[in-house]
Amino acid sequence: MLLVGLLAATAETYELLDGQVMTGPPVSITKDGVAFRDSTGSQGARVGYTNLTQEALRELQKNPKAKKFVADFIEAPLDSTNKNRVAFELKPFERLEKPDAKSGLGGLAKSGLGFLILALLFAANLYSAYEVGIFRNYSPYMVAGISVILPIITQIVFVCLPTYVPKSEDHAANATSEHVPGFTTAGGAGGAHQEASPAAAAAGGPAAPAALPHYKRGEFTFNKRFFETKMGGFYGVRAADAEKGYGFDLKSNRGVLTCSRIIRINPSEICLQVQRGATMEEVSLPFTEIIEIEIKKRA
Repeated sequence: MLLVGLLAATAETYELLDGQVMTGPPVSITKDGVAFRDSTGSQGARVGYTNLTQEALRELQKNPKAKKFVADFIEAPLDSTNKNRVAFELKPFERLEKPDAKSGLGGLAKSGLGFLILALLFAANLYSAYEVGIFRNYSPYMVAGISVILPIITQIVFVCLPTYVPKSEDHAANATSEHVPGFTTAGGAGGAHQEASPAAAAAGGPAAPAALPHYKRGEFTFNKRFFETKMGGFYGVRAADAEKGYGFDLKSNRGVLTCSRIIRINPSEICLQVQRGATMEEVSLPFTEIIEIEIKKRA
């Protein structure tokens, strides 16, 4: 009895994760697990290495046959002293300055991108003011200069103002309507091509030719109705009798076109007969690209 108790005390024990205890030496060790001898002396069921506790795995590692199988399942003990930890040095770095929330638009000029945005906005403000000045027949440089002090407001004010028409140009237009029947203006009446002006007749001087019309964007709106009423003599297969010997130069975004007549008029564009050297061409031009039209006498 004493011998049996001594053998039981010295028997190998292996604890499982579920709390069971395997008593007896391992009799079969493979890569799939280990089988222990049970109390009857026969081979018990095979137990996977993942089901053994760390203490059981370390005990089983002492067996030369099981050492190569259990080595991958044994966890390395934690180094509480951190001797093997790689030292990490925090290097100093330059922090970006946060913009001042109270600086407003002035804060944009502190960065390159912000300065570029301000420059583009300033250029757009000048360009829009310049175009508004042309549209309303005011000095575009004056309107652009005022927009530097009052941006956006300047453009709104001048757009709301009526188109500026100088008195001298108004008088010239009325004189043209009196002496050139084909190029009548509002309120004008037809007459001969060249006739002495009232002032010249009163003074007893020689007859002076009438000034030919000069239409500018801003003073006139170039559309289908304008060409049908102001320049109807040039519209058709051939020019009217009053317009014979006359033509017109049309200034547009494409340059200056020397025109002899109007071929057709559409709601948004006009088709012109343009002289290019010794030949004639048909050119279609949108109304929005026309800047000014000047009537001229051809040789």
